[in-house]
Amino acid sequence: MPKVTVEYEQHQRDKILQAATACFCRRGYHRTTIQDVCEEAGLSKGGLYTYFQSKEELLAAVVEHSFMGGLDEAMQAVGAEQTAMEKLDLVASTMLSRLTGGEPDPAHSPQLLIEIWAEASKNPQLNALCAAGYVRWRAFLAGLLREGIADGHITPEVDPDELAAILVAMFDGLMVQEGMTKARVDWTRAVATLRNGLLEGILTPRARADGLSLPPPSPSKGEGMEFD
Repeated sequence: MPKVTVEYEQHQRDKILQAATACFCRRGYHRTTIQDVCEEAGLSKGGLYTYFQSKEELLAAVVEHSFMGGLDEAMQAVGAEQTAMEKLDLVASTMLSRLTGGEPDPAHSPQLLIEIWAEASKNPQLNALCAAGYVRWRAFLAGLLREGIADGHITPEVDPDELAAILVAMFDGLMVQEGMTKARVDWTRAVATLRNGLLEGILTPRARADGLSLPPPSPSKGEGMEFD
């Protein structure tokens, strides 16, 4: 029998997670069966149960991938040599690329977020997992804002923890609106509005003197959110 490598096991786990995510988005969590996920992944039930023991365990893994995958990518995008505002801009660009780059990824879809929230409201373990993800995201953003205050580029009147919570809420809120109304969000325009409407307002005169004023929004063919 060929030796099973760590890389192979990770590949199989990722394939199952992608299949589960697609099924949860398409059919909803409760309507999705283990057999649905197996067919999507091209595996037998035995092959799936080698890595995940239940649908509940699958959902928890999907939540971790959805929450932490974006955070890990954002943290890797920033470097110590950059200013806090440059780091915030990079984080925004990184998240934008996840939402608009290439083929749509169900892991970053409004439908998945709505499914996760609905289930987390009834499942204490899943609720705790989601809460931990939000805590990490807010702490990461608040840390960047504190760096900006320390280097004199962000006004000290800003409460880093409050603004970090608002930034996360704005992102999630737009996703939920898109999922509930089926109105497409022009994410390029939304991020540009956030950068120029909110982040520009927290810059100090020193930041502007140092050339850190953010550029104007990029032209977009979209009209933002269009409600039917």
